[in-house]
Amino acid sequence: MNRRTGIGLFAITALFILQGAAGVSQGLGIDGFQGTTYILEKSEAEVIIPANGTSFNLTLAYKSEIRLFDSLGNEVPVETSVQFWRGSHQYHIVSHRPVKGHLNYVHPISEQRFVAPVEAGESVRVVLPKGYATGDRILGKARPEPDDLKSLEGRTALIWTDLQKRTFIDVNFYREDAPRAFRLFLLLLAFIAGVIVLEHNMSIKHLRSFREDAEIERDELGRPRRDDDEKNRSDAGRSRGDDDEKNRDDAGGSRRDDDEKDRDEKGRI
Repeated sequence: MNRRTGIGLFAITALFILQGAAGVSQGLGIDGFQGTTYILEKSEAEVIIPANGTSFNLTLAYKSEIRLFDSLGNEVPVETSVQFWRGSHQYHIVSHRPVKGHLNYVHPISEQRFVAPVEAGESVRVVLPKGYATGDRILGKARPEPDDLKSLEGRTALIWTDLQKRTFIDVNFYREDAPRAFRLFLLLLAFIAGVIVLEHNMSIKHLRSFREDAEIERDELGRPRRDDDEKNRSDAGRSRGDDDEKNRDDAGGSRRDDDEKDRDEKGRI
């Protein structure tokens, strides 16, 4: 019973999600915009192209299921043929009655980036995923700059009208809270860098203080040795001086004695 209930709830939830997605695309398909609309998700874009007539031709770089809807949002049965020629898929769509509405298909995109070619004179509308934005110089923005910005069913829509030449629209988009998170990340990096610089300066000051203390201690230990060496040299010099004087005195006394002795001997003669 619980398993069946879970399966039933899952099916109902999936149905509501599909109906919501279809409601967005169908609503934008019949809002009167005369140009190509891209409804972006994270990895794909739903493409809406105005259609008026019984046969339509599309050239795509990938295979896709192309559907036709009338102005009331009702799907119209069509016959589709495709030929692969020089790297492109050429679609020919035929309806059994004239239809004024739009063609619909899915366009794969890279994550959080959308690029599409646009012909001169064409109008384009790019609807970002809900909760996403663009325009930040660092995180990404749209090129060329859109002519208008609107809010459609809680989503941001970028609009280019009557482009003057064939070009590529390039839109980088990100979560709306990404700029704030990025600024907080930069502040955290700045704080960590400040802590590292402060610790580095404190380490340098500690090493300098340690070196100065070591030099002072070495000087204090070396001073007594220098005093002892000077005292020993002084004592040794003084001792040599006394010995020299004593030797000179002894030598002088011996000479005087010899001279007196010689004089006495000469006087006796």
